[in-house]
Amino acid sequence: MTMLARGKQIRRNGRREIGAIVAGVLLLGIQFSLFAGRAVPVSLVTPTPENPKIREVILKGIELTINNEFEKAFELFGELVRRHPDSPIGYFYQAATLQSRMLDAEDYSRVDLFYALMDSALVRARVLRESGRADAWNFFYEGSIYLYRSFMESKLGDWLAAYRHALRGANLLETAVAQDSTLYDAYLGIGSFKYWKGAKSRIVLWLPFVSDERQKGIQMVWKAIEKGRLVHWIARDQLAWILMDAGRCEEAVRLSRENLAQFPRSRFFKWTLVAAAYRCEKWELSERLYRELLEEIRRLPKNNHYNELECLVKLADISCKKADWAAAYHWSDEALRLPVSGSVRQRARKKLKRALEIRHLAAKKLEQVQSDALSKEK
Repeated sequence: MTMLARGKQIRRNGRREIGAIVAGVLLLGIQFSLFAGRAVPVSLVTPTPENPKIREVILKGIELTINNEFEKAFELFGELVRRHPDSPIGYFYQAATLQSRMLDAEDYSRVDLFYALMDSALVRARVLRESGRADAWNFFYEGSIYLYRSFMESKLGDWLAAYRHALRGANLLETAVAQDSTLYDAYLGIGSFKYWKGAKSRIVLWLPFVSDERQKGIQMVWKAIEKGRLVHWIARDQLAWILMDAGRCEEAVRLSRENLAQFPRSRFFKWTLVAAAYRCEKWELSERLYRELLEEIRRLPKNNHYNELECLVKLADISCKKADWAAAYHWSDEALRLPVSGSVRQRARKKLKRALEIRHLAAKKLEQVQSDALSKEK
């Protein structure tokens, strides 16, 4: 499939909802391989996060990624690749950074590289497993690779492959826990899968052979937050999205506020908080956050206008709910005037339709206000 065809397939259906599945199941990673078609050597000592130095690099890279410093994080994880080229760890985390960067910009032009990075990590994880050197962490990374692939396939609209790979990834994470019951980082992926599988299957949960494990999933994510060594903040962000979906938006707002207070420069955490605030109908907070995000996005060196459009349409919608028709017209008109490309326009067609509806409604309301004012003068 060509890059253009993939770009046209990418679906945005609830950017931040999917971003949530991502952020929790997913902020982990992968990297590009030059070993395609050749055997990958296996070291006598396989590096894992049990090594304090490796764990320190991973945590620093995750922090850089949360703070939108993608290039620094990518280069930092590159050190793991250079020092341990036959391990999946460095490749894995470089790809996580790439995926986060694509999500942040809503630009998936490097998705082919993402798949190459993922395949590179997967080859190394399999070599370790097939050589008998796989420990619980190796199963953790192999499972997480499949979860990453699942997420990207869902973004590209391949839902069947996405579910198949998510199931496989969750099973591998359960194998990791079976080998080491203290590997609580794996609870994030397992718990997220259990929750979202149940959430997306609500219509058939009444069937006797379909189990509802949503509550168990929430408990497992909490366990990852409390005892995980690498995923604390990512699990908190994931939990916020889960709580939103479960109708517990006040709890999601509280959790998201705490996350953003810890990382005030993080656009990821700001997007989560604004989504929770919007669902709770906290219009003043939502408006302030969308304005802040809009200003940040407009200052970025590259902007395909998708996220800008997201902010403008939400600001227009909030203005409607507040009956501020002049503001509603202003924001919706700005949205419709953005110079979006054809591929972005296709993905954003529902948002553009909504902007057009709001501008039309606001224009009618403003005309009515003017007409009423003239009538009073007479």
